[in-house]
Amino acid sequence: MTITSVQEALRSKMHPGRIVSKRILPGGYLGVFTVQLDSGQVPVFEAGQFVTLGIDTPHGFVARPYSISSCPLDRDTYEFYIILVDGGKLTPTLFAAAIGSEMKVMTQPKGHFTLAEASARTVVMVATGTGISPFVSQIRTLYRLHQVGVPAGYRVILMHGCAYADEFGYRDELRVYAKAQSSDFDFHYLTTASRPEAARGWSEEHGSGRVNELFRHVFDLPIDARRTVSLPRGVDKVHLRELIRAEPAALMVCGNPGMIDSLRQPAMQLGMGGFLVEEYWSA
Repeated sequence: MTITSVQEALRSKMHPGRIVSKRILPGGYLGVFTVQLDSGQVPVFEAGQFVTLGIDTPHGFVARPYSISSCPLDRDTYEFYIILVDGGKLTPTLFAAAIGSEMKVMTQPKGHFTLAEASARTVVMVATGTGISPFVSQIRTLYRLHQVGVPAGYRVILMHGCAYADEFGYRDELRVYAKAQSSDFDFHYLTTASRPEAARGWSEEHGSGRVNELFRHVFDLPIDARRTVSLPRGVDKVHLRELIRAEPAALMVCGNPGMIDSLRQPAMQLGMGGFLVEEYWSA
């Protein structure tokens, strides 16, 4: 089969939808996109799963998998947090698309990157960039259930790393959830910038260093001496470590493949109860 015929065969299996909203973050290369299916409600999915999106581009029809950031309790639309890939085949067209532009969606959600698969009551989530998407879906779900009186049942520590402090998509929303800390909703949220420049919004409310370095710092594991790593202001390292070590914790990681690989050995060394990875990489 030719590339064109493969593309058309894939298109025929996907369902029509529309971009109903988009929010491009300052800088122009990170965006939150909301997609509505022409057929109505989105299928049932678990927080942490992904679907494949497709769009007509100058390269022909192109499809890529993206984690769902919306809460599965909201069935009207899907939400996605996507980075503009320089020279990519899909994202330049997506970022330029107008509201109402047609998308194709492979409606059957896939993936096992879920809290149920983590099999632990304490979960450390580590993300870089748009790798935070599945975690946003999971935290939104836990918070929504908490609001109606359903205990979360998990202690969650979310560490999000970006190059600059103005790249923390969902920061304001996640801070609201972290402030709702209670015995029934045990959520902790940390951000860290590997390039802590004040001109890009950095202050001591964020940590400094790569997120995998921040994780190692919490446990006093070796870090390149040339690197500067610090926790956000007010976060006590010993207390944070005790929260994680209170019972066997699972480590869930999503984002840059280098970050993921760098945490495999520390997770094993620390005897963490699980190491769950979202391994696909969108372009």
